[in-house]
Amino acid sequence: MPNLAFTDSTLVYASYSRGYKGGGTNPPRAEINPDVIQYQPLEGTFEPEYVDAFEIGAKNTFANGRGTLNLTGFWYEYEDYQVSQIVDRISLNENFDARIWGLELEAMFRPAPDFQVDGNIGYLNTRIADGQGSIDVMNRTAGQDGWTLLRPWVQVPSNCIAPTEHVETILQMGAMFPANITSGALTALCGGAYRYGSFDPNFNTTLPFWQFYGFTYDPFTEAPNGGRGFETDLSGNELPNAPNWTVNIGAQYTFRFNGWEMTPRVDYFWQGESYFRVYNTDYDRLEAWDNLNLTVTLARPRDGLVIQGYVRNALDDAPIVGAFTNSDDTGLSTNVFTLDPRIWGLSIRTSF
Repeated sequence: MPNLAFTDSTLVYASYSRGYKGGGTNPPRAEINPDVIQYQPLEGTFEPEYVDAFEIGAKNTFANGRGTLNLTGFWYEYEDYQVSQIVDRISLNENFDARIWGLELEAMFRPAPDFQVDGNIGYLNTRIADGQGSIDVMNRTAGQDGWTLLRPWVQVPSNCIAPTEHVETILQMGAMFPANITSGALTALCGGAYRYGSFDPNFNTTLPFWQFYGFTYDPFTEAPNGGRGFETDLSGNELPNAPNWTVNIGAQYTFRFNGWEMTPRVDYFWQGESYFRVYNTDYDRLEAWDNLNLTVTLARPRDGLVIQGYVRNALDDAPIVGAFTNSDDTGLSTNVFTLDPRIWGLSIRTSF
């Protein structure tokens, strides 16, 4: 990485690097009962991830060393960026081309020898490339008319979509057949293992279930993505867990007496809103949140004794800082992660 110092207190630098993250194989789909599991083809492998990373910045010292001011800009170009989501009870990895750019300003100033103020502000801009898509388990129809979401069988891990007209035909004529035939026909619309055959020997076992209802339909060839749903266009969406703005500011003052040093410090952090999935819907939105931490450090430098008391999350807030969506058979429940509750602590350490 080339460095160029214009003065004794200014450093300008630039760098380029190319990174790699290995691909792999997605876990096999969970099949509790192979006799009733619906046909849900999943991507068997995911591609390695590559990134071209460009960075430029400047580090500056001023006021005879009492202050620093650093500015960094970066641009990351991703090929096959890896993102995970829960599908069919497994963590399914997908690949998307994307780019990230951002700026970070970092500063520190000591207006007096024992008083310090420091902080940083970061801006992040992320964008998934045009033409990228993924099936949103929260919106498998993707707004397409004429398709209905189905929950065909309790043991089936995923929902599917099927033509609304066929679903309505089966439900309207359900009274004419045993319940197991109706259930089998709905499962068949999802490409289930019961698409051929019958529970009742009085029915023709050589035909798919839906042909009992006067129509033919093959989800393997006529349904989008084998019935899993339509892809949602991700062009221009933000990457998960990538807030546009972050701010961190801290201040401390050191009191000195009889060989002791006591330093109270306060740190405040704020993060803007972001999304926890690539689809960027209202459901995916993570609200902005903040955090306040307090620390008091008592030290005796001559013998290396340090006593520190701290309060983390002093405001005792519980914002949601992350989340993920479970598979369809859980009702698409959401696991959320919150900030740890207020924590008080005391530590004592010494060196020899």
